[in-house]
Amino acid sequence: MTAKALASYIPRMANKIKDNNKSLKYKICAIAFSKRNNLLGIEMNGHRQFESVRRGGGDHAETKLIKKFGRRIDRIYIMRVGKTCDALPIHACENCTKVADKYGIKIIPLHEQFEDLNEFIKK
Repeated sequence: MTAKALASYIPRMANKIKDNNKSLKYKICAIAFSKRNNLLGIEMNGHRQFESVRRGGGDHAETKLIKKFGRRIDRIYIMRVGKTCDALPIHACENCTKVADKYGIKIIPLHEQFEDLNEFIKK
């Protein structure tokens, strides 16, 4: 997938983040593509469950996509945005990385792909 084609999805991801619950410190959005560059889905991180008090205990966007689409996914792009709608650095957690490796999925942080990620978010 070209950088220009990927960049066209960033405003869509940002709008999903803006529309989501404002009570989270930051929001993570993940977008999944097939080997043929078809968009499979977009997911957000969720709130932590009451039973889960450990850090990272909520629903991760990457694992939501993997549960939905499984082996059809070739790669997942992830983006983290703070309350002020500025892009923040992100890397997949150890558990998400293990699950993705099991399915042969690449997880790619968008802040590493685009230096001017904030310009795409503000559109």
